[in-house]
Amino acid sequence: MTPQRIGAAFGLLVCLLAGTGCSTHAKRISLSRSLFYEGQLDACKDRLEKLHKSHRHDRDVTNLDLAVVDLLEGRSQESLKRLKDVRDRFDHLEQESISEKTISMWSDDTARSYAGEDYEKILIRVYMALASLMHDGVDAESFTLQIQDKHDAVMQRLWGEKPVDIESNKFAGLPIGFYLRGLLREQTHIDYDDALRSYNQVAQLLPNCDRIRWDIERVTHGVHSQPGCGVVYVFAMVGRGPYKVESVEQPTSDALFIADRIVSAVGPYKLPPTIAPITIPKVVVPDSNIDRVEVAVNRQDVGSTVSIADIDRLALETSQAARDELIARAVARRVIKKATVAAVKQQTSANNIASLGFDAAGVAWEALENADTRCWGLLPKNIQVLRIELPAGSHTIRLAPECYGQIARQAVQSQVTVIDGRNTYVIGWFPDLFTPARVLTSTDG
Repeated sequence: MTPQRIGAAFGLLVCLLAGTGCSTHAKRISLSRSLFYEGQLDACKDRLEKLHKSHRHDRDVTNLDLAVVDLLEGRSQESLKRLKDVRDRFDHLEQESISEKTISMWSDDTARSYAGEDYEKILIRVYMALASLMHDGVDAESFTLQIQDKHDAVMQRLWGEKPVDIESNKFAGLPIGFYLRGLLREQTHIDYDDALRSYNQVAQLLPNCDRIRWDIERVTHGVHSQPGCGVVYVFAMVGRGPYKVESVEQPTSDALFIADRIVSAVGPYKLPPTIAPITIPKVVVPDSNIDRVEVAVNRQDVGSTVSIADIDRLALETSQAARDELIARAVARRVIKKATVAAVKQQTSANNIASLGFDAAGVAWEALENADTRCWGLLPKNIQVLRIELPAGSHTIRLAPECYGQIARQAVQSQVTVIDGRNTYVIGWFPDLFTPARVLTSTDG
């Protein structure tokens, strides 16, 4: 083998190595997350916009994070536009690209366009509905139907046709889409039957929630609100939500079975008898030091919020369901890369020195592989709600986070305008006891 041929072959591997990334999304987004949880939303937005421009493959997830910042800063219309763009792109990416899939086998999953996790696809529609309610509410009802459709599709894929047993440990899903549709149908003062159907679905998911039973009782025997009164819905975004980190995992038997099918489809490769642990993305959720939010109106306590969207459980359940597929792809990539290095060595009849060089390049090629930690990183741990019927007019609403039944920090307050016979919406943001809370209302604009 001539030095030229050795150099050409070695150059091929160098090019392949150059194509792999050296920085994960988790590292690139860390400063933006820190700024966000320090309450520096303007600085966070500036950082996210720079990342959006500089990293093409990160654009969808940075758009999702920017949508959260826009919503919390009162730019609900801009938030809604970003969410729609990502929803449409994720829908399109459900038709997997063969070329991207092939390229990812030679590099890592970051070479693929990010198509979103199952929980993210549901929550995009949840946030679209909330952003619409905070803007003009025109499209909110259609978004609630989209939540239900995507919710049902994900739950069916996870658990099949058979409904989830409430007594089991399996997560049944998010009630928030059904709840939002119920409150919108109730606001018509006519479609109480539709509202009842939606609240009954919520009750199936939250069988021990007294508030839902009150909603069912009201739409069955009562009215949306008494004459001269309206309703305020307080939505509290509580805790820090799920995000991804790199995790070293041992391949399972199910994952190895999937990997064997992948490598067989790609070429004449076979799995070795043993596989070392591999690196994959893992969804984690930080502990929360806030349990719920106590609400007072005009200095009178009116109750505390209850969860209607356990985002943490949904994220953990759906990501666990995809774990074997992730491990299988990582195993398949390792097999293909080792086989490629061996094939190049054989075809070039490399001498000892060249062989060592190829082996070193192969090791580096594998080592530079990154877990795909792209994700919607600025979600809350859960979304909670409290319904309050109030006389029409202006009121002072105060929100205070609770921990173990005690007020945990100074309350934040805002003015809210209640409209006779209509709904008004308030969003409170409480990621932890240290980040400055934010409150905004649908009547701010």
